[in-house]
Amino acid sequence: MAAVHLNRKNLSGITSGVKVPEYSPDNLKPSIVHIGLGHFHRAHQAVYLDDLLNLGSGNAGIFEINTIPDGTGLAEKLAGQDNLYTLISRDAGGAEEVRVIGSILGYLSAPDNREAAIARMASAETEIISLTVTEKGYYYDTVTEDLSREHPDIVHDITNPREPKTVIAYIAASLKLRSETNKKPVTIMSCDNFPSNGKILKKCILSFCETAYPDLIPWIESNTAFPSSMVDRITPATTEADVQYLESAYGIKDALPVCCEDFRQWVLEDNFKSAVPDLAKAGVEIVPDVEPYELMKIRLLNGSHSALSYLAYLLGYREVAPAMGDPLLKTFIRNFYMEEITATLQDIPGTDFRVYKDTLISRFTNTNIGDHILRLTLDGSKKIPNAVLLPLEETLRQGRRCNAILLALAGWARFLEGTDEAGVPIPVEDCGRDTVMAAAASARRDPEGFLRAIGVHGIGADEMRSISGIFKDYLEKLHRDGTRRTLADFTGVPD
Repeated sequence: MAAVHLNRKNLSGITSGVKVPEYSPDNLKPSIVHIGLGHFHRAHQAVYLDDLLNLGSGNAGIFEINTIPDGTGLAEKLAGQDNLYTLISRDAGGAEEVRVIGSILGYLSAPDNREAAIARMASAETEIISLTVTEKGYYYDTVTEDLSREHPDIVHDITNPREPKTVIAYIAASLKLRSETNKKPVTIMSCDNFPSNGKILKKCILSFCETAYPDLIPWIESNTAFPSSMVDRITPATTEADVQYLESAYGIKDALPVCCEDFRQWVLEDNFKSAVPDLAKAGVEIVPDVEPYELMKIRLLNGSHSALSYLAYLLGYREVAPAMGDPLLKTFIRNFYMEEITATLQDIPGTDFRVYKDTLISRFTNTNIGDHILRLTLDGSKKIPNAVLLPLEETLRQGRRCNAILLALAGWARFLEGTDEAGVPIPVEDCGRDTVMAAAASARRDPEGFLRAIGVHGIGADEMRSISGIFKDYLEKLHRDGTRRTLADFTGVPD
């Protein structure tokens, strides 16, 4: 078959096995501004909206903004495809769905045109500002529970509010402009993976405004909503092989395809100040309290991903599915780590945690999405405090066993030493790299120092001494016996 370039005029020439938008962009309004046009957003929120539009519900489209410099030619690629892209979702059995997503209406790189980006967010047409910028993009200090005011980027933005670098400053500037012009209320929707994301986003913006725009705070309190959300879909980075597969198998030349698993979930707090699409029609769960769902997902999925990734890398695995096919790792994660974590969760009506955990294992073993271990290891210093350390502290307060959690942390410390068991350098990528690697380098002689450096704070001195000893024993065993023998002895599974 002759391949066609993906754009609006060629939609009719796409093979019948590929679903295409059943709506015209001419009938849509860019009432949602999304900050952070990455793979996850294009596999998740944009897909839910595409579903809604295909149902003939509403006319809300998405205008995309990135607040960090883009050197990939994203603007040109999107424009060349009329803002269309292809989504390939695959289940564990090998079945796949291929569809073209049309809910994106435009894109702007904010560093190239700050005023236009702020004006777009402040426009009366914009009802929702959503974002997926990862946890580190909020500049939130989990120790002080406030904006990291001393961070150089925040210092720059407070000093130079007309030349923002951070998403916090961009949103604050847009709210200032909105309050001075159309004065319309707006909903600011965090779709990032950490607990209480809406509350933390509001806290950071208000904290920034205390210095930058103090007179704006009353207006924000009265005219904005910051709903929290839980979002879920495993979405690896696109590879050149994915691009070539789409062209050879389906005859579509697409510079920006996204590959992901078939599972997806979005739970959104019922807290809005503006006109919001009827997302429930597309399968979004609108609930009064998102926190139980957030904790379940972040602690069981993201925490298990972290617990798995560092130990798996030390064992020589580089992809997630083969690692989860190893009986040692699978048993450790499902029968030990997840069980310790589950004891910290709140009951959710209609949710069976046993079924949820079994589903996670099935998702982790999906060989058809090519998820990479190194993706899971990124920025552990930001992810682990919420996903692992908070449940550790709660487990200790409950007087429960936490050995699996401590072994997972020992695996992270061993990974952070920077070489694997064969002495090969490990490519550690972490926004707190210098701090956590320095702590890991001395963790065998100062285990308590390591635990404090990574964020273990909410426990007593006796508890700290106890877990420091257990953590040190596991770290020493990883060095002495290796990761495979350590896991075999822990789980009782023959290596």
